[in-house]
Amino acid sequence: MAEIKLMIVEDADSDLEVCRTSVERYQTQKNNAGVDLFINLTECKTVDDALQKIDNSFDGAIIDLKFPSGDDKGKEVWEKIRDSFFRIPVIILTGTPGSIDVGDRPYLISVLKKGEADYQTDILDTFLDIYNTGLTRIIGGRGKIEQTLSEVFLKNLLPQLEKWKNYGQSDTQRTEKALLRFTLNHLVQVLDDDEDQCFPEEVYIYPPLSNGLKTGSIIKKKDGEGLRVILSPACDLVIRKDGNFKTDHILLVDIEEANAIIATVLNLNKITNKGKKENKLKLKNVFGNNYTDYFHWLPETDFFIGGFLNFRKITTCTKDDLADIYDLPHIQISPHFVKDIVSRFSSYYARQGQPDIDQTKIIGNYSAKKTEEST
Repeated sequence: MAEIKLMIVEDADSDLEVCRTSVERYQTQKNNAGVDLFINLTECKTVDDALQKIDNSFDGAIIDLKFPSGDDKGKEVWEKIRDSFFRIPVIILTGTPGSIDVGDRPYLISVLKKGEADYQTDILDTFLDIYNTGLTRIIGGRGKIEQTLSEVFLKNLLPQLEKWKNYGQSDTQRTEKALLRFTLNHLVQVLDDDEDQCFPEEVYIYPPLSNGLKTGSIIKKKDGEGLRVILSPACDLVIRKDGNFKTDHILLVDIEEANAIIATVLNLNKITNKGKKENKLKLKNVFGNNYTDYFHWLPETDFFIGGFLNFRKITTCTKDDLADIYDLPHIQISPHFVKDIVSRFSSYYARQGQPDIDQTKIIGNYSAKKTEEST
């Protein structure tokens, strides 16, 4: 059963009744349609009550901004959710949606006009869709991450605690960062056991959590033309005390438009069933990075047009030139996928080959020998 825990912060009894009735009706409709759903609704008529009850266990909050005092008292609940790092989707109900500061909108799912918003389509459908992604269970501390963290704490960290205590005595900040990496490595190991296919969005970190240049950073020219990926080794991109990289030139690889590459590998003139099958096989090879050694596919998402890395089109530039020509990285390829790209790039340029050997006589002798053996 899907159990969605929602909070509504509303002082008016009539509006609370509308919400309560809508939830009951919505729940009945979903259950009749075969969706096993229960909505646990927590009603808060005062800001103080909401501030005491709010925590990470909620899957969403519906907040009315206006209270009898005339002030936007409901904003205090919203601000506590934001400032306390409660990872809860929030929908604001207000008679004046335009009064919400645009700069605050990233913390909200939506701002709806009170009295006009439809509870089913605008609110409950939204929270159910979010719940079905697993987001609130993962980020809210009730899902796989929390379970795995408890396991890592008990099985991996506590048995090694004395060693980590020694590290902490010499450098507490460095130890905390190392312990974070240590914990994340264990989390990744659990996820690596999952054989499910990835979604395109998992290939990237967007937006990047830092502006630093890293292996796999996708950068764009300031004139808007041309995308490239940084493929310098991570060790070369370490910043020294003087503010410079260990390398004096940064390695860049071009990203070519996907449609241009696909058009060159498909025989678009073939309209027979055989031709369609051939093109489908070619596309499978292209997107599986099996078509050629020097193309590497980067999938399209809502925030990235995608394309193909072309290992034959590489260039370098200095740190200063990079700052003058390119914007800061706006997308980062995630570590798992960067490793594969670097491996394929290295293999492409590490290939050696050998002179062709005249095989004609060898094949002839081998065939003659087999014929004699069979007789």
